[in-house]
Amino acid sequence: MLERFERMTPIDRGWSADRKYHAVDAGGREYLVRISAIAECEQKKAEFEAMKKFAATGIRMSQPLEFGVCDEGRSVYQLLTWCEGEEAKELLPRLTEKEQYAYGNDAAEILKKMEQVERKAPSLAWQECYRKRVEGYIQSYRECGYRFDGDEVVIAYLQNNLDCIGERPSALMHTDFQTDNMVISPDGELAIIDFQMCGEADPYLVLSGAGVSAMYSVPFAMGQMDGYFGKFVPGDFWDKYTYYMRAEMLYTFTVGVKMESERDETLRMFDEEVESIRQSQPGIPPWYGHGYDHRKKLPRQSNPWLNLM
Repeated sequence: MLERFERMTPIDRGWSADRKYHAVDAGGREYLVRISAIAECEQKKAEFEAMKKFAATGIRMSQPLEFGVCDEGRSVYQLLTWCEGEEAKELLPRLTEKEQYAYGNDAAEILKKMEQVERKAPSLAWQECYRKRVEGYIQSYRECGYRFDGDEVVIAYLQNNLDCIGERPSALMHTDFQTDNMVISPDGELAIIDFQMCGEADPYLVLSGAGVSAMYSVPFAMGQMDGYFGKFVPGDFWDKYTYYMRAEMLYTFTVGVKMESERDETLRMFDEEVESIRQSQPGIPPWYGHGYDHRKKLPRQSNPWLNLM
């Protein structure tokens, strides 16, 4: 399979254990090749099949082309189309606020298309599924060999507040939906990449990635929120958002702390969250409603949450 390419350049970015290559064939066509251990065959096959379902919705993304076994049976490969462009996390801060906000709207439209794939009606089934996931996060944290100050405050919060999720729909989703998994093409189109973290999820869990994107572009995060909800954020959203953010942060901690380049920052990631839980501060994130007054086109009081800031 690899002999068809004239050039293969390793890609040394991201947290995945996959070997990744930017491949170019004799005709100048570009591809992404991902190679994983054979032990991950079933997981990677499911990931590839999920990508095919997402691609069928028409969203801009790395298109799945081939899946198979290679390396004399020791590995599996995925052959995908190459998404030319710059990582959104890097490019967005160099754009105007209006442009950043517009790309946030685009991300919301992509998310709404994705959540129609294998959608399930609202029920408590997703809450129970996520309960098991959180229990796994807590166990992984306790076994990772590192701790942060106030960890039991966070763990108690996660154990005692899961019922805030309630009855929710779920769908097959890209569950790491944030700007470091998006690229902006030379012709200005937003595309989604890196589908390793995909599976059944509440769309609100996916939307909580806007909080990570806001670290790099508040206008983008605001555009994503407004593009998804319109003028009004439902009253129960922020409690769910806060719960999902803190749970996924605990998972991120157990991964990031094992990487020397990420360890120092990871060990500090919960400092503000611990204090916020102790003081029972409202779950509305400080970036929401601040830093970008795109609501010049709307009365500022049109969003009731802004009155609570």
